[in-house]
Amino acid sequence: MQCLTPLALGRLAHPTHRWGRFHHVIQGQLLRLFTKQLRFPASHPKAGMLCKRLMLLVPPQHGKSTVTSQLFPPVAFAQNPRFKMLLLSYSSDLAAAHSLLARDRVIEFGRHLCPSGALQLNPNAKARNAWLTTAGGYLRSASIQGSVTGLAADAVIVDDPFKSSEDSASPTIREKVWRTYSSVVETRLAPDGFVALVGTPWHEDDLRGRLLATEADDWVVIRFPALAEPDDVLGRAAGEGLFLERYSQEWYENTRAKFEMRGLSHLWDALYQCTPSGDASLRAFNDPSYFADHIWVQELPLNERNAQVHRVLSLDPSKSKTGKVGDYGAFCDATLMSDRHVYCQMHLARETLPALYARAVAIVKAAKDERRPFERFIIETNHFQEAVALSVQEHLQRAGLDVPIDMHTTPSDQAKHARIQTSLGPLLAQKRLHFIGQTISNKLTVQQTKEIPNGAHDDGPDAVEMATQALNLLLTGTKRPQQQKVLR
Repeated sequence: MQCLTPLALGRLAHPTHRWGRFHHVIQGQLLRLFTKQLRFPASHPKAGMLCKRLMLLVPPQHGKSTVTSQLFPPVAFAQNPRFKMLLLSYSSDLAAAHSLLARDRVIEFGRHLCPSGALQLNPNAKARNAWLTTAGGYLRSASIQGSVTGLAADAVIVDDPFKSSEDSASPTIREKVWRTYSSVVETRLAPDGFVALVGTPWHEDDLRGRLLATEADDWVVIRFPALAEPDDVLGRAAGEGLFLERYSQEWYENTRAKFEMRGLSHLWDALYQCTPSGDASLRAFNDPSYFADHIWVQELPLNERNAQVHRVLSLDPSKSKTGKVGDYGAFCDATLMSDRHVYCQMHLARETLPALYARAVAIVKAAKDERRPFERFIIETNHFQEAVALSVQEHLQRAGLDVPIDMHTTPSDQAKHARIQTSLGPLLAQKRLHFIGQTISNKLTVQQTKEIPNGAHDDGPDAVEMATQALNLLLTGTKRPQQQKVLR
């Protein structure tokens, strides 16, 4: 090629930046895609045939966007100033930021990119999200989580269609991304145009997952796991780090260990190993050891060496404004011991409001009779549940039971799973969460926890999560402790 390659341009734009072997692979694949020389590998059903769909799966903060969205477009326009490109990302601001850097590379290094001078920008059309060459080519950027209207394209680059696990866990956002992608490729892409999807996998049903489920035979897929696996595409030894030019082997190992200790090993597998699949991505707590025999105890281990520190009660009423029976009403009786283990007794039932009020009185009275009264009672008050909480308080006062009540308003259902994961993950990973007796309610809570975020119900683990917040409040003395401090 007569012009610079993306990494040659990168050395001019980022003289101190370090590049890894995998960056050269990414560069090579993109240039083959652009010059219509990318072919399916020998192991592919279409082996040897030309390919117009490239998928690059790379861990976060490994320079994938720098090469793909900032350095590759200027090289493409240097080769063909009439080229038309759409650049999509999870937000219009991020896509525009990539577009801006690509534009600035053309302005600053145009003479290196195209010595003939054929590559010049239209002085009247140089917006950060839409710039044109004097030959009629252009780059437009937009959010793939919205709608893309307007011009056609010879190429579509999709760079990180999802911002986070919370985004990818939302069926609504996944469907929006899928529809936008489908409409762009079907209605905006030229018949001989190409698509490059580069990103970090988040979910089995994200854009990457849907494309591989519906049209896998159309794609060349290259995965760069953070720690090498057998038959590594780069020929690394098993366990060797991907970007040792920037991150040490110790950094990779420590990062993996941190994810595991936080109960987030499935996120390590998805983001860094680029392999979200099955329960590893669909379940927040995918490690079976979290729910091994240690989670069950016959009784509270009160002894001279292990004393009670705090005892709290939480309630997820799960009631609508009509008061009809809906999801489970979930009580969590949680005791924190001096060894920092938490012991829970659950009561889950689909019961009427009068029955729920009676249950609250009975549980609080039983704790008082045991001479281990609750120090705090935390009640979820989303939507119309505040009226339920006030009624619970009234019934306790009538029964002569005095316990501080915390009316707790939580974020949306989408954020709930992230909160549960953050709060309970460390306890589960460190085997410090236990249930007293294999009762129906305790078993149901454990099962609901296993199935997050895709189970039909999460009332039990939601109540346990609120109980950990109440324990945190007592430990820290703060009104609303940060979840990062949960019982650590």
